[in-house]
Formats: sequence, C-alpha cells, structure tokens
Amino acid sequence: MAFSADPVKLRSPGLWPILLASASLALGGCIIVDGDGHHPYDDGYVEPPPVSEDPMLVALDTDATVSAEPGEGVGLFVEYAAEGKWRLSTTCDTNYSNIGCTFDVFAGVDTSSELTDLSTEDLEGRDDAAIIEEGVAGWHAETASDIDAITLTTTPGAILRVEMYLDQVSQPRFVYWFGNGVLHEGAPTNPVDFEPTAP
Repeated sequence: MAFSADPVKLRSPGLWPILLASASLALGGCIIVDGDGHHPYDDGYVEPPPVSEDPMLVALDTDATVSAEPGEGVGLFVEYAAEGKWRLSTTCDTNYSNIGCTFDVFAGVDTSSELTDLSTEDLEGRDDAAIIEEGVAGWHAETASDIDAITLTTTPGAILRVEMYLDQVSQPRFVYWFGNGVLHEGAPTNPVDFEPTAP
C-alpha cells in the first residue's frame, strides 16, 4: 500500500541523495572495497542508484524482536519498542564468505516528529553513527562475524524512513522486520517507511 502524505508529511525523497553525499563525508568519506568477487564493484566508490521516489509505508509490530546469528547471513534488522525506542542492527555472512559487509544506513522521522537521541552498540573500527541534521541519523557499519547496532529515540509512534546501502548498492531485499505477526524478508522500496503498530 503506498503511503499518502496527507496526514503526515515526510521529508522529501529528493533530499536523501543530498544527505547521502554529505553523510558519506561526515561518516568517513569513501569506502574501499575488496576485489574478490563478494562485492558488486571492485574499483572503489560508485555513485549509488537513485532512491525510490515513492517509498512504501509498512507496519512494524511494536515490541517484536528479530533474532539473528552473527556471521550467518546478511541483514539490516528494524525493531521498535514502545515509547519511541528504535533499534537497527546489522549482520553479515562472513562465516561463509570470509568477507565483511559495509552498510550505510540513513533513518529519518516524519516532520511532525523528533529524533532526540542516538546511541550505539558494539561499534568498532571505522563504524560511525551520528545525527547528521535535524530528524535524520546516518550510520556506517563494517560488519563481519559480529552484530553492530544503533538505538534511536523518537517521538513515540513516529514514522521512521530507513534507507540502506550494502557495499554502496541499494539492497532493500536484506531489510527484515516483524509486521502483522509475520517476519518480512525484504523491503518493497528503498527507502521504506515504518509505522509502529502502537506508540
């Protein structure tokens, strides 16, 4: 179901490529990738594909958690706890590929809500996360046989727009969340808008 911007106006999707470019600089600049076949590009930075101009709105079950084993598969996992607590975490398939995954994630609230805090879990090395402008967070994670995560605090019940790149390529098929009691494997658009089932 397509999201109608009538009740709540989200930041313009046209703004996201600009944020991506500025956040790339703020979060450490270019990403060097290996030339071993696991990554889709072998020669450094590649301009990401255009983002969807019509992000889909999906339901996200409040207080549902997604279990993931470190190193066993590639994924960005989106969870929401009551009172405005979001958790985004990443895993990679390093136990099988012997290669790490590079995630670039952007998360922003609708314009009627606020993003008030960002905290990190188990970030190390070149991992970085920050609120890069009012209502928008940027996160760079280099994940191997571990789990990297950030927690965002927003206005309770806020709609959260999430945009994800894996090894600099738009890969919504690796986004996971629980909605309507079902584990969803792959977002319909990149970015995608998450609406919690309860504030």
